Amino acid sequence: MKRMMFFVCMLAMGMTALAQNVSPSADWKEIQPKEITINPINLYQDWIVLAVNNEEKPNAMLLTMGTMGVFRGKPIVSIFVNESRYTYGLLQKNPYFTLAVFPEQYKESVSYLGHHSGRDGADKIKDAGLEVSKTELGNPFFEQANLVIECRMIYTGVWDESKLDDSIKSGFYRDGERRPAHQQFMAEIVHVWTK
Repeated sequence: MKRMMFFVCMLAMGMTALAQNVSPSADWKEIQPKEITINPINLYQDWIVLAVNNEEKPNAMLLTMGTMGVFRGKPIVSIFVNESRYTYGLLQKNPYFTLAVFPEQYKESVSYLGHHSGRDGADKIKDAGLEVSKTELGNPFFEQANLVIECRMIYTGVWDESKLDDSIKSGFYRDGERRPAHQQFMAEIVHVWTK
């Protein structure tokens, strides 16, 4: 009986330690998606970073295009990632990712993530001076962020750039086209944390 009680106590202590390692710290408060106060128009202009699991270490990239809203009654985000990006392949393999919004003071760190690829094997997250933790679902997020949105993929599709309005093509695409194409990743918002 004593051995059984010892085992149960050790198991409980281990589970508590595990939970502390994979959930946001006391600085974080979980909110509902409808409680997000950031303007969705500004969301992709205010230092938002996507983080996704990789076998060796998490990968992250700066996002500059996306939307937030509702699809079939679910709160969603849609992001657009170029097929040439290292993160693109990781998103194809993972049903989950996180988005993190950073305060202005981390502008240089976030910019570093946007100008370096995880493809070359360097630990660009560490080099950017950012600390990664894991959600309860095991997805990477950044302690320095002030908003974290955990997402589950519900749709992917190649963006048909031939249907883009000419004002977009002439402003952002050389010779009216840009290849490889972007792919849309639509994801349900499953958790949101704020500080």
